[in-house]
Amino acid sequence: MKNNFLVIITLYRKKPKESSTIVSLSKFSLAFKKNIRVLIWDNSLEELQEAQRLVLSKLLEGSDFEYIHNKGENRPLSKIYNDSINYAKADEFVVIFDDDSVFSEEMFSVAKKAINSNPDIDLFLPVVYFKKDIVSPAYKKLFKGSFLKQVPTGIMKCKNRTAINSGMIIKSEYLKNGFPGYDERITFYGTDDDFMSRYNETHKEFYVIDYKMQHTLNFYSTNEPFEKKAARYVNQRKALFIIMRRKGLAVYLATQIYWFLYSIKYALCQRNAKFIFLR
Repeated sequence: MKNNFLVIITLYRKKPKESSTIVSLSKFSLAFKKNIRVLIWDNSLEELQEAQRLVLSKLLEGSDFEYIHNKGENRPLSKIYNDSINYAKADEFVVIFDDDSVFSEEMFSVAKKAINSNPDIDLFLPVVYFKKDIVSPAYKKLFKGSFLKQVPTGIMKCKNRTAINSGMIIKSEYLKNGFPGYDERITFYGTDDDFMSRYNETHKEFYVIDYKMQHTLNFYSTNEPFEKKAARYVNQRKALFIIMRRKGLAVYLATQIYWFLYSIKYALCQRNAKFIFLR
């Protein structure tokens, strides 16, 4: 069975060769590239100039790709992903990547086998690492999450599980006919939890493919200015509150208490008490 993929990449302040995701795709065989369409949403202030467009064309040579500059606007991921669903064809699988993932053609080959063996599954995930930690799939019960020490491949129950966006392989048919869409009040951080929360409401299982992928997790970086990390922190908190409010008032209030306690822990980790008072 032939599986076609629509790869979604959100580019931000990077030239094509600076994106490990685009570079990873450039290394695919020509035969495999023919089964992949690539949609690049560029959230950078400046549009790629002709020289960089040529570089991009060379890197993705053999793939059908489209480059869309968002007119200097850093568009929310929720809106980008909702718009991307409209681009997807009914028989495709949508693959989401940030611009800083590292993977090989093997990921798609392994995914194809898993898809063909499990036609009733709508979501396939690689095992994603940040350095030595498994960051996706992960444990999440309501508002409390943690990393898993081990992730067996194959069918996994949805209960108390979440995943990060980058590397998700989602059946287009589900996105078009079963998924209610990303909540556009959630802009950047939390779009993955939003998707998984919706998915888990209607599904019992997803599939973990036998492939390990490396990915950068900026939320835990200590090498950023406070302003940038604070904006990310507030964005994450807002998303969590929106998702938990859907689960009822009691859960929402418990989430607020939990986040206050978490803010103290995070402030100690970052060595900055300002995180306790951010709103």
